[in-house]
Amino acid sequence: MYQAKKIGIFISHIFGEFQRSLCQGIIDKAAEFGYIVEIFSSTDGEDVGSYSLGESSILRIPNYDEFSGVCFASDTYLLTSLKERIAQTLAEKCTCPIIEITQRNAVFPAVALDNNKAAAQLTEHLITEHRHRRICYLGNCLENDFSEKRFQYYKDTMEKYQLPMSENDYYSCDYSYEAIAASVDYFFQPDIKPDSIICYNDRMAMSLMEALYKRGLRIPADIAVVGFDNLEIGRNVTPALSTVTFPIYEMGQTVMNLLLDTFKGKPLPERTVITAEPLYRSSCGCALKKNALPDLYENRLMERIHTLENAMFNNIKMTTTLYRIRELDEGMELLEKFLPRIDNCHEFYICLYQNWDSIPSHIREITSAQEEYKDRDILMMPFAYKDGKLLHPCSFTKKHTLPDYIYTDSQSAYIYSPLYFEDREFGYVALSYKDNILAYQFNFLTWIVNVSRMLRNICESMQTDLMVSRLEDIYMRDELTGLYNRQGFHQLTESYLEQAKKDNASLLVMICDLDGLKTINDTFGHLEGDFAIQVLGHALRHSCTEETLLARVGGDEFFALAAGITEEDAKETTGAIHKYLENYNKLHTKKYNIRVSIGYTLEPAQSIMDIQELFDAADQKMYAEKKSKKKLILKNSKGEPE
Repeated sequence: MYQAKKIGIFISHIFGEFQRSLCQGIIDKAAEFGYIVEIFSSTDGEDVGSYSLGESSILRIPNYDEFSGVCFASDTYLLTSLKERIAQTLAEKCTCPIIEITQRNAVFPAVALDNNKAAAQLTEHLITEHRHRRICYLGNCLENDFSEKRFQYYKDTMEKYQLPMSENDYYSCDYSYEAIAASVDYFFQPDIKPDSIICYNDRMAMSLMEALYKRGLRIPADIAVVGFDNLEIGRNVTPALSTVTFPIYEMGQTVMNLLLDTFKGKPLPERTVITAEPLYRSSCGCALKKNALPDLYENRLMERIHTLENAMFNNIKMTTTLYRIRELDEGMELLEKFLPRIDNCHEFYICLYQNWDSIPSHIREITSAQEEYKDRDILMMPFAYKDGKLLHPCSFTKKHTLPDYIYTDSQSAYIYSPLYFEDREFGYVALSYKDNILAYQFNFLTWIVNVSRMLRNICESMQTDLMVSRLEDIYMRDELTGLYNRQGFHQLTESYLEQAKKDNASLLVMICDLDGLKTINDTFGHLEGDFAIQVLGHALRHSCTEETLLARVGGDEFFALAAGITEEDAKETTGAIHKYLENYNKLHTKKYNIRVSIGYTLEPAQSIMDIQELFDAADQKMYAEKKSKKKLILKNSKGEPE
């Protein structure tokens, strides 16, 4: 039965530790109450060139009516424009409760993590427990808003205990090691050094510790260092880094609990705050049991490095393999080979909009290509993988983000990411992990980029083929009649003759010459002359077989080449051409007749030697017929030849 109890999550940079923990908390709590989770992930703000222009296509994927509740992690978006567009779309299309994860300027009822107040607790701990008097603060200029809030709590606490502060006690920089190392010179005054330094986050604290060690300083014996965020590396260095908890998993569970309350009729509070707490370890001077098995962390780091190296080489291989793909089916077959490299992958689907490969209007205009009708409510799924097996491709309606049979008895949490290149939208991928344990890695972004680039190349290949075909037509076709021109005729003649010999088929060579073209041009103008030429071209198309090679090789001269023709067939063909023109002259009111002189030669396959001799013979017969005619081209007032 189709699963209708859905929670939607809109989030950016899901490969981040914050994002994974938040989503995992929601997924686990939702599963307890029979809800499945759909995550709509983007990577806005990353500098990936013009590729990122189509980021907002994430909003095209969901069916907003299906959600029982939505979580909008607005603070994960770097681009204000995209964040505002998502907020506006959710407000317009969702009838379910929406909870926003943000520290500020919430549009919807919000859940916030207050991990700034912990700066006051850290400062107070250093003052009261370790008797530190000169405490410095290392801020981050790239994330200045949050950094300044933490600095203010630190500053207020210093004032609370009436401890002096100078301009040399505060330094702000970016994440580069050189900038962080420069802060040491700033903090260390000639007559006094800091007792401790509070860092904006663990990442900056780790670089600061390295800079202090290089100066021969011991931590915490000579100087204490504390951070924020509780990163894994900070837990496993010696001394272990004092920091602040990041209860993000618990935040996800809180979000789901609030949504569950609304399903029971309870109103959402405007703001719910989750409080972070300090973790006091060795780097501030507190006693902490050493990591019982420190080598295990080093082994994990080595394994991660190895994994990243493999991912880099696999990405190179995938890029070079998919770059040459020009057909969708071939590309889908190759993707199967790279699928095992997605860790813990349970399901993987590629869904394409019906108009994903549409031809741009300017290409259609140049190539005269027809635009096929595209129903935006239909999607195609050319690639489907579940439980280690490939499923059959199919099409489905936009009513759901995946076909109904995928959802049947499914308890999977799906991550959706858009497929696009620049401002061209192709569709999206859907991914789920075994046991719903999120294992989304940064290198999966290369998957999405490679697949998007492959789809772009397929589209460009189709456009190139159309342009090449159009150029071939220009080179080989007569623009006035649509028949082959002299170049096209001679280019195809050789292969035509070889096939006739191979089939042991007789060969008909026919030459047709429009009668009185000069008279028509001189009397009525060249436009009428062109019209007469077009009518003769129609007569040849109508009277000859589809296999006949037809060409306009001069102003009023046409060639025809046909295989497997008998003498009787040849006479019928010439008779049909004359009959077509005779009927045309009777039915239309032109003040001139359109007539043709025809000569042909029929040669058995065994005696075909020189094609030019056949054309010369046909040409002589054509001129003989032309000379035998009266030049009755113009009509009198009764429409009769005069």
